[in-house]
Amino acid sequence: MAVDFFKAQDEARRNTKLLVLLFGLAVFCLLVLTNLLLLITLGFLSTEQSQLLFSPSAPNWWSALPWPIMGSTSLGILLLIGIVVALKRAELRQGGQVVAKALGGTRLDHQIADPKQRMLLNVVEEMAIAAGVPVPPVYLMPEAGINAFAAGYAPADAVIGITEGCLQQLNRDQLQGVIAHEFSHILNGDMRMNIRLIALLQGILFIGHAGYYLLRSGGRTAAAISIGSSRSKNSNGGGIFALALGLMVLGYLGSFFGNLIKAAVSRQREFLADASAVQFTRNPQGIAGALKAIGAVGSRGSRVKHPNADEMSHLFFGEAISRWTSLFATHPPLAERIKRIDPAWLGQFPQAAEPEAANFTDNSNKNGDTSNTDAATASGNNPVQQMLAAIPALLLHSSRHAPTAPALVCACLIQPEHLARQMHFVKELGSATLLADVDRLYDQVSQLTPRQKLQLLQLVIPALKQQTAQQFLYLQQLVEALVNCDGQQDLLEWSLMCWLEHCVSTQFDTDQIYRGDRASRLSQVEAAALALLSVCTRLVAEPDAQQQAWQAGLSALGLPANTMEPAADLVHLKMLLPQLIQTAPMLKKQLWQMVQAAILADEKVSQDEGLLADALALLLEVPKPDLLR
Repeated sequence: MAVDFFKAQDEARRNTKLLVLLFGLAVFCLLVLTNLLLLITLGFLSTEQSQLLFSPSAPNWWSALPWPIMGSTSLGILLLIGIVVALKRAELRQGGQVVAKALGGTRLDHQIADPKQRMLLNVVEEMAIAAGVPVPPVYLMPEAGINAFAAGYAPADAVIGITEGCLQQLNRDQLQGVIAHEFSHILNGDMRMNIRLIALLQGILFIGHAGYYLLRSGGRTAAAISIGSSRSKNSNGGGIFALALGLMVLGYLGSFFGNLIKAAVSRQREFLADASAVQFTRNPQGIAGALKAIGAVGSRGSRVKHPNADEMSHLFFGEAISRWTSLFATHPPLAERIKRIDPAWLGQFPQAAEPEAANFTDNSNKNGDTSNTDAATASGNNPVQQMLAAIPALLLHSSRHAPTAPALVCACLIQPEHLARQMHFVKELGSATLLADVDRLYDQVSQLTPRQKLQLLQLVIPALKQQTAQQFLYLQQLVEALVNCDGQQDLLEWSLMCWLEHCVSTQFDTDQIYRGDRASRLSQVEAAALALLSVCTRLVAEPDAQQQAWQAGLSALGLPANTMEPAADLVHLKMLLPQLIQTAPMLKKQLWQMVQAAILADEKVSQDEGLLADALALLLEVPKPDLLR
């Protein structure tokens, strides 16, 4: 059964609200307990108040409590927790790459990768194209367990992390299943929720950390002072020591709440991600085999030993941390996950063994890169591999390496009628080396269709993200000059400029990372939606078909048939695009249904319509149906 990713994203959005509610309840409980601890250990209560504290049935119980002290204490605790959460969110502001580095990941590069690592990078490319998202950077963690994760606020900012054990112990089909599972987390909207969960839980655990540091820095000293000054009735060293111990106990309680919250919001998401992985790969045995391989390894299974693995355990493909009870497990039991994917499974895990070498073999081409049409893959030749096989090996190689990626972008913009002038721009605004690379690539790029060029540009994202901010700025200026060479923008040029701004700029400007929805009702983005519909209808050649497309789009939006069509073009739409991107899942579903209705109104998809559908699916971060592929 096909997974409705819009519904999944909406559920993730509701889970985020549940997360905030649970966090609020946990903080409230900790506030009450911390107040009691402070009042008792530091002697803020008089003898009478102490007696009344545990007698809530007394008539003057409420008025006898020291509310000014409790109010100040609560305000201070809330302020400290807020500061801790804010600092953690600021630390995670750069998105997925921060999480990957915090877990000890090292970014993989096609140019220096070994055969297994190149095979992994090829699989990530295939799954990104199948999922319709930007190809993310890949980080390798030096861990023996079989595990992986996806992290980031949005698809344009996502990274994939994978353990060395996963790479070494899984065959290509199994690895593909794991990667597809992580891409489903990207599309399901789980990543943003998971990053917020890290920051919120850090605030809950802060009280326990405060007790630990108080005990280490002052608690023992205070206790010694209390013992050495036992004759002094005014010494409160013992109270400070008790406070430190009490805060540590509350810290454990906070950890209890935190693990419960993680378990509450993440388990069911794993079932959905498993089902989505099957939908992407069309091979249930891939992800089922990976889960069985985890079970076959035994106790070390999917364990991650990095010190930061505990706070980020909910991000992983499998259970990363040993739990003393399944109550705190962030993932469902392995057997249950396997049974849902492979109902015929008899419950026996295979014996752990090294995968056959053939499963890791990629065919090398003359550029020293690897082909995505590996004859050894068990899944056979799928549409994505066929698409990649249709692109010349030189261009695939160039898309994967930072030095040649800018040249490939420029080559996609060169037009035969403006060849000399555009090459002059490349030389003047770029360099002689860039000019030579563009000249070398142009002949083969010119043979591609616009849709193939866009697919090639989808692959180039990780390489472009390896540039410096200054290099990317120069590339943007060069791209703008090439696009404006003839004084107008065609659909491919528009798509490329939007694509660079949406997917690569986030690497250098964290303010552009999409972190939340700003509109949930059509009325909030109606002008932008009608502009998008207008652009879609103008791509239809015949006037009658344009009117038919316009009415089909209005019907999908639920707007009156007499709604006026605005005078919109691609330049205008580019300015309105952020409004459409930052919409709630179910509203975005309605917008995407509008696009489909307009394009398919005449029951055929032209080259321009197909290119627009490709570009909008990537920019709006929505899965594209087969009928538009």
